[in-house]
Amino acid sequence: MRILKSNSFVITATIFFVFISIKSHAQQWLGVSGSNYAGTNSVYNNPANIADSRYKLYVNLVANDIFIANNYVGYDAPFSIFKLLTNSASKEYRNSKNIIVFKNAYYDINTEGSPFHLNAIDDLRGPSFSYTLNSKRSFGLLSRVRTMINFTDASLPLANLIRLGTDTLLLKNQAFSLSGMNLNVNSYAEFGISYGQILKDEDEDFIKVGITLKRVVGIYNAHFNIQEADYTITNDPTEPKKQILAINHLKAKYGYTTEASFSNAKPSFPWILGNQSAGSGWGLDLGIVYEYRPDVRKYTYHEKGKAKLDPSKNKYEFKIGISILDIGGINYNNVSYVRNWDVDLNNKQFNSTDVSTIDGLDDAFKRINTTVGLNDDRGLNPFTSGLPTAFQINLDYHLKDKFYVNSLLVQGLRGNNSLSMKMPASLSITPRWESKWLEVGIPFALLDNYSSFTFGLGARVGSLFFGADNLGSLLNINRPRGTDLYFGLSVPIFNRPPSLPNACFYEKKERKGWKFWKKRK
Repeated sequence: MRILKSNSFVITATIFFVFISIKSHAQQWLGVSGSNYAGTNSVYNNPANIADSRYKLYVNLVANDIFIANNYVGYDAPFSIFKLLTNSASKEYRNSKNIIVFKNAYYDINTEGSPFHLNAIDDLRGPSFSYTLNSKRSFGLLSRVRTMINFTDASLPLANLIRLGTDTLLLKNQAFSLSGMNLNVNSYAEFGISYGQILKDEDEDFIKVGITLKRVVGIYNAHFNIQEADYTITNDPTEPKKQILAINHLKAKYGYTTEASFSNAKPSFPWILGNQSAGSGWGLDLGIVYEYRPDVRKYTYHEKGKAKLDPSKNKYEFKIGISILDIGGINYNNVSYVRNWDVDLNNKQFNSTDVSTIDGLDDAFKRINTTVGLNDDRGLNPFTSGLPTAFQINLDYHLKDKFYVNSLLVQGLRGNNSLSMKMPASLSITPRWESKWLEVGIPFALLDNYSSFTFGLGARVGSLFFGADNLGSLLNINRPRGTDLYFGLSVPIFNRPPSLPNACFYEKKERKGWKFWKKRK
């Protein structure tokens, strides 16, 4: 059996593994998400950010982020990924038909980094809004579609098998073993309601909290967790130019939803409620933010006998946010779409006819099931895929005027072998300059579970923002093993400053509850 039949297929597969995703965020959007003008995009990092916003109303029209990283194959071509994706490489790298020629030598293969992994995330944020109810409370409605691929603990022989296929002396006539490998592919829709409230606003100390309750609906899932495996690759005695993949022993958890679960997905109430989808569940985000405001009296004014804070201004010297995101999971239980088995088998073989002329995912899974003897009637078993639960700490420091520096720590809380989506850990520092209509941020980060150092650029111009957390990948710096791009478009309506800007007073609250007015000097 030859899994990869041509150089063009190898190129396509490798580009998929390194640079293209069926879609993450990645979740961080480092160049813009720490901003005080990120709107709903900051709520995904900490729901408390919805309170005390610079916006009266923020409407997200559309936003999307693509993140992908691996530690097996890198990009080492003489032209950048940007030129490859935009088809702008020079003539010396094209053939007679003006097509870019991508050579095997352009792959930078890591042979000493086992176990190998791939993390890919697409975060499509749909119509959403946040609204400031009053000086203490805000709420919002959020929508998004996330697709995540987590491929962890792959051995070097397996990584080589995926890249090279079976027709290579590197793998033939050898016995290989594998344990703990996990592949989890998930695509799901998310509809959330967020609420934020100020808990404490006393002189220098300010605390706000937030919560987002989410309805999550499964669109597609495929998972394969290998507990034990032994396999060999040999020449096919009936067709010497082809190979046989012999599975000597395999113990695994294996399942998927049919293609119909994807094609029938639609944002109707029966689908959202789980009656017509492959699966559904609930999710929860929790967050708290503390701000230190030593100069709060500069932003305090007296209007109609009440002390108020200017809602159009940032007031902190520094703030710290702590959040736990994506608590919950998706229960895939619709027998019309769900297939799931505990596999324990011996002495099974795949030959070239088992995988030739495959027509779609359903056909591929059907061929696998037929070869190893899995019966669909015995596969109607529900399973739960956990959401990518993560812990985040965010520190934002106001340097001077419109200059800030932001630091974000993200730590995924799901184990590699769990049937769950995983958020790769990261640590970043992002200096930025921000104003109402213009902003620039330059993130420096350790991404992909702290294994890859990157730098990026994010910008906001009016209603449009865009950026990349791994700008070096697009510029072809240091043989990149991943990439990240995001953009968004919004309608911002800002909170208004006080109508009497010169009437600045300061209200001080004493322990016994007495209040007195102290005119600012």
